Parts: sequence; C-alpha cells; structure tokens
Amino acid sequence: MGRRNSSPGNLTHLKVPFMRTLFWMSLLLMMCLYPSYCRPNIWPNDNLPELEIAFKDLGKLMMEVGLMLAHHCDRYVMRQGVGSYDGDSLEQTIARSRCHKGRLLYYFPRQFSKQTDFDSVSSWCGWHTDHGSLTGLTCGLFTKNSMEVPCPDSAAGLYIRTRDNQVVKVVFDEDQLAYQIGETTEILSRGYLCATPHCVQAPSSENASNVDRSTFALFMQPDWNEKLKFPSEIPYHQELIPPNGTLTFGEYSERLVDKYYQTTT
Repeated sequence: MGRRNSSPGNLTHLKVPFMRTLFWMSLLLMMCLYPSYCRPNIWPNDNLPELEIAFKDLGKLMMEVGLMLAHHCDRYVMRQGVGSYDGDSLEQTIARSRCHKGRLLYYFPRQFSKQTDFDSVSSWCGWHTDHGSLTGLTCGLFTKNSMEVPCPDSAAGLYIRTRDNQVVKVVFDEDQLAYQIGETTEILSRGYLCATPHCVQAPSSENASNVDRSTFALFMQPDWNEKLKFPSEIPYHQELIPPNGTLTFGEYSERLVDKYYQTTT
C-alpha cells in the first residue's frame, strides 16, 4: 500500500500498489542498507492462495520478454556509433539483477476522491518517469462493483509523452505486453534511449461511477549493488547527484524516496 509521487507537488492518492520482490537476496543485509525498498514478501495465502503462483508466473513471463527487448535496445544503442556501454549492457545488467519488482496497481473509482479535475490527462496518476530500467505492463482491466466492464470513456487510460513533446494514448490488447523505458536505461545508454514520461487518465463520463482500474507492472531494474555512473548531460535529479557521480542503484533509489516522500534516512 502507498502513495505514488508524480508531477511536482502532486502525490497520487488514487492508485494503490501491491508490490512483491520476485527474487530473493541476502534479505537482512539489504533491509539494513535499503530499508525503503527491501522487505520480505507477504502473500494472502489464506484468502487468495492462487495469487502467489499467478503473480510469479506472469512476472517471469514479462521478465523473459523484457530481456529480449533489452537485447534489441542494446543493438540499437550500438548502431548509433556509441561503441560499448560505460559498463555492462542493459541486457546483462537486468539479467543478473535480483531486485525486480512486480506490482498489482489499483486505481480507485473517482467518487472516492476529493479531486475534481478528472478531465485532466493525469487525473488518475500524475506525470512521472520510472527510475528503473524497463517497466513491463499488462493492459488496464476496468471493473464496476467487482464485475469486468468495458472502459466507459475512450479517453481514459495510459498516456505517454514522446520525444517531440506529443501526448499520445497507449492502446494495446489483453494478450499483449507494453514496456516503458526507465531513467537508469537512459543513464546507461547516455541518452540514446529516453525514459518514458507517462500518466493515467480516469474516466470522466457520466456512467463512470464506481468504475476502477487494475493492471500488473513489472519493474525491471539493476541490482541494488549495481554501480551507476551519472553523466553530466543526463538531467535527472542533479540536485541529488553530483555531475559524473557514481551511486549504487540502491543508493539512488533511497535518495529518490527521501526526495519524493520527504523522509529522513
């Protein structure tokens, strides 16, 4: 459970994640080093015993497809004349990581919010970029009173911002997967691959009452101990990271949590 920071000064209260670590690690050590991100999984086995198996099976499928995509991302970067990465390739970095996160995301019906700007493109989840490497997504599932329904508003759903600043709705089917690029991929590729700004718009039609949205996201990210070099030309979080500085992915994640949620480490 939790809140998601999105646009500056805007916390997303309408989206609730059920997040699980898909691979085990030296848990006690990692909990001490990265308390915001490392916790043991807790499954509702008494009430929903089939969830754990289905969750892991889908996560592993999305991981396999994501690795194939990472391979082609690497080939694209190499073709730009960059030569080798400053470190390992995206595919290698993801393949050896133990820290991928699966999340079931739930978007509350709009009447349970005091928010009034439901015509805004970012009304269900504000604009942001993911800080990991790749994010795999299933298409949104809309339900009303626990029954699956068609989306009641053709404008509702996932939106991205392209490199030329165009806002585009993302449409894909239930038997397809979509992947977004995260900040660490932009860092690894020195800007040849760009993180995908995205948001989610809630339905605003009259028959959207009691309609919610669910989806599954797999956050493919480097291992917590993976060292990242932050080129000065990459614009992300420069107030937290000195130009050409080096942090582990875990340190990077903890700094972002402190920034977004105004906590102390």
